[in-house]
Amino acid sequence: MTDSIKKYLSETPETLTRLLNNSKDLFKEVSHQDIKRIIVTGSGTSYHSGAEMQQLMREKSGILVEAYYPFMITRDLFKSDTSKTLLVGVSQGGSSLTTLDAMKIAKEKGCKIATISADKPAYIDQVADYPLTIDMGRELAGPKTEGYYATKLHLLLLAEYIGLVNGNLNVDQFNNDMNDLKLTFDQFGSAYEKALKWVEDHKTKLASYNNMRIVGPASLYGDVLESTLKLVESCREPVSGFEFNEFIHGIYNAMNENTPVLFMDNGTENRMSKMLQILGKWTDSLYVFDLSDANDGNHMGYGVKVPKQFETFIFPLVFQVMAGVVSKERGIDADIPKDPNFHMEIGSKKYNH
Repeated sequence: MTDSIKKYLSETPETLTRLLNNSKDLFKEVSHQDIKRIIVTGSGTSYHSGAEMQQLMREKSGILVEAYYPFMITRDLFKSDTSKTLLVGVSQGGSSLTTLDAMKIAKEKGCKIATISADKPAYIDQVADYPLTIDMGRELAGPKTEGYYATKLHLLLLAEYIGLVNGNLNVDQFNNDMNDLKLTFDQFGSAYEKALKWVEDHKTKLASYNNMRIVGPASLYGDVLESTLKLVESCREPVSGFEFNEFIHGIYNAMNENTPVLFMDNGTENRMSKMLQILGKWTDSLYVFDLSDANDGNHMGYGVKVPKQFETFIFPLVFQVMAGVVSKERGIDADIPKDPNFHMEIGSKKYNH
């Protein structure tokens, strides 16, 4: 496993707990604004964070929350009154130019602007009314892992504090969520160790694949997208990710004996057994990851009990570990991009990090 991915995953629970404990002052000003709509935008991992958290953010804040890629942010999105709309621009390195362009459109249309970045000050902060900096420093790894969890936590905390102020959550509900998050973070380490052992035991087989599919339920779709990205950028082979029902619509036609499918199973999809039975006619490379104590070849459980609403802080782990272990097994240093100057050459970021 690449040392950087191992380092950041190992320190993630401590980082998340610290961010949670120090969050009150950071979100105080923005949570007291009159906000009726939140739009989250960012690219890659940043977008996946928003896609994964948007439904939970709706539940906690009691207001409309939407996640969009920056290219989807157009002036037509802001035709009605925008004075109570908060657009959150997310960029882990803080210098995504497409995210900044989307923020400028929203600013021009009268939206309030917040930013989430691990860089301070971030380049995108230039148009921000509320810079919500992730106090963890720059993640100096190729595939980002710790930053994904930290961004998801920041988005959730934004919604929690807004919900507490606007009355959608009472104090007891808010405090219960904070305690449940800490309980989840306390179990992150053991889940990580379980994932690491399983991947190490299966790395030779996993490294032989060159066309993986990742499938998960709607509630983990952002995690499916992020897990897909981690394996693509580290192992540098085609990987595709699908929500369970979307996988049913045509994708199964591309199955053959060489097609591995890796399922996130949080128990919400009652057709999982039937799916495995049908796909088993074409391939035996079917893997299931859940929260049980299972350790049976192609079925691995993380062996943890966490509140269902916060399972997103556990499920991507095995895929992030694969990014570090399987890439190394294939002779790839995932910390060194195929073209280290790509973003500078293509003009997609202000700074090369």
